[in-house]
Amino acid sequence: MAFSSFAPPNPPVFTGENYPIWTVKMKAYLRAFDLWDVVETNRDVPPLRANPTIAQIKEHSEEKYKALSCIHSSVTDVIFTRIMTCETANEA
Repeated sequence: MAFSSFAPPNPPVFTGENYPIWTVKMKAYLRAFDLWDVVETNRDVPPLRANPTIAQIKEHSEEKYKALSCIHSSVTDVIFTRIMTCETANEA
């Protein structure tokens, strides 16, 4: 039995230069994790229904913040200070 040893690559880092190149790379990175739709459509995660399970709470939280977290981790500290108050991936 063969095991896959694929490890996801680190996100491309935006330093403030070559924004058009970074955006192409970042779009591909987010698509690889099924997160581009969250950024592109700026869709809001629907509210949790009454009495959610722990798994539903976790999934809700993850979907809401995964794309934003990817963007935060793909910029330098100088750029991060410009987007750190953004609430959504689309806004960032």
